[in-house]
Amino acid sequence: MIRYILLPGRHHVLTQFQVDYLHDILKAGTAKTLENESVTLAPETEVIWAITSANHANTRRNPIPGFRRLGMVEYTTQKEQIPSQNYLISDIDHKDNFAHYVIEEIHLQSNAAVAMTPSNCVVACSTPPVIEQYQKLGFHILPLELEDMATDKIFTRRAWELIEEIAEVKDAWIEQDDIKADMADACIDYFKKYRLDQTVIDIFQDPLQEASSEGDLTTSRDYDVYRQAFEDNAFRKVEEFSQYVVPGRIIDIGSATGQTIKLLTEIKRLEESDFYGVEAARPLYTICQQRKENGAFGNSNVFFYQRNIMQSALFPKNSVNTAITMALTHEVESYMGREALLEFIRRVYEMTAPGGVYINYDVVGPDGKDDKELDDTQLKIFLDTLSSKTRFLRFAQDFRQAEGDKIVYTTELVDGSEYIVLRRADLCDYLAKKDYTENWHSEAHERFCYWEYQDWVEALTSVGFEIEPASRRITNEWLIENRFAPAAKVFEKDASGALIESSQPVTNMLVVARKPENV
Repeated sequence: MIRYILLPGRHHVLTQFQVDYLHDILKAGTAKTLENESVTLAPETEVIWAITSANHANTRRNPIPGFRRLGMVEYTTQKEQIPSQNYLISDIDHKDNFAHYVIEEIHLQSNAAVAMTPSNCVVACSTPPVIEQYQKLGFHILPLELEDMATDKIFTRRAWELIEEIAEVKDAWIEQDDIKADMADACIDYFKKYRLDQTVIDIFQDPLQEASSEGDLTTSRDYDVYRQAFEDNAFRKVEEFSQYVVPGRIIDIGSATGQTIKLLTEIKRLEESDFYGVEAARPLYTICQQRKENGAFGNSNVFFYQRNIMQSALFPKNSVNTAITMALTHEVESYMGREALLEFIRRVYEMTAPGGVYINYDVVGPDGKDDKELDDTQLKIFLDTLSSKTRFLRFAQDFRQAEGDKIVYTTELVDGSEYIVLRRADLCDYLAKKDYTENWHSEAHERFCYWEYQDWVEALTSVGFEIEPASRRITNEWLIENRFAPAAKVFEKDASGALIESSQPVTNMLVVARKPENV
């Protein structure tokens, strides 16, 4: 006799069909399985809701946080008087045995009270790949909306299709008769109460979410390499600008691993401040949360959000004392375009309090800037064998290929030697990136040298910021010594046409932009 009905899924919405289906079989005390067998339900049968991907939120695949989904299931099943237990199931990397993982996780979370086996439990599911996993474990299946397993034909839409329609029709969703008919009444009430519709709409409108379903800017980045490089550089960069940080509400946009915030929390004059890290990429946001749980930030008030600051007004106008971006603005330019960058600057200005500062530490173009398919591992091995010149030719081929923003170059013979002739900005983009062969595709997508320092000054002052004297161009000597100089000598022609070796270029900038007190 069946004691449990396991209903696994992400459960971002509950449908009226699910409610009616469960009511009908619980009342009847029997149900027909996908295997065309009848099973008898015990009078005390409960529905076990496994809320999967519970550790994911704020992404297109999982827009609603796990705790809100659990609350929605709890609220709806109580209102509908469906005897239920609800469990949050975190995602795991290896999913071949995910069905077994769900069974064991619920057994653990229930303190061994819920022990589901093929003899006392049936699985309610309409998704063929998930069904197959539970069938391999011997469970019978209640097919819910599924009409034909082989063709995945359904006779009424699944819950996720409601989420997609809400995202499409936006605020008009509550007036859509088909949504009102298909969505459980109690679920509609819950959506209204916590404005979950707005959460869904914001996430699906977010341009950063288009790169991957989990919110990453790029799907080709090795985050282990990125994390180590960021943390190695954070100490030096924070030391350069920490004296300009204004205490109070301090936000780090593009917080990566949270290392910038960690270093700032260790400064005594900032100990009464609130620190906010905003990170779009889920792998990095997860690292921040883990570090917080492990006590990495001591007793400081530290909060992290997986959010795109361009999509939601996370902070009110005139409320932020210090806004910080490190190695972020070139990604906004590269992945979202110039208009998005200018809008980003305007938004930072609006949320900065009078007397507050915006600190931007990023790559920058040099002054006078306008003068075969392999997998990642194979590509790295191949690139590492190339000379600087041959690697440049590959870089020129790959650089921003999809955007059509390519490197244009020619060759020229001078005194019997061949030289490559190109813009200084394009050369600096290549020299800065040529050794990052682990993340070649990601690096080839990003343009570092789109603006020179004076362009940044003009963009920031145009929205109302005043540039502090501490702002400056930076020539990273380590970068010059280890990346630029070993790879190439750079020449310019004098008036007579003779070649003269150029001085080393600006590579970075530190901009401290203050919002005037009297605005």
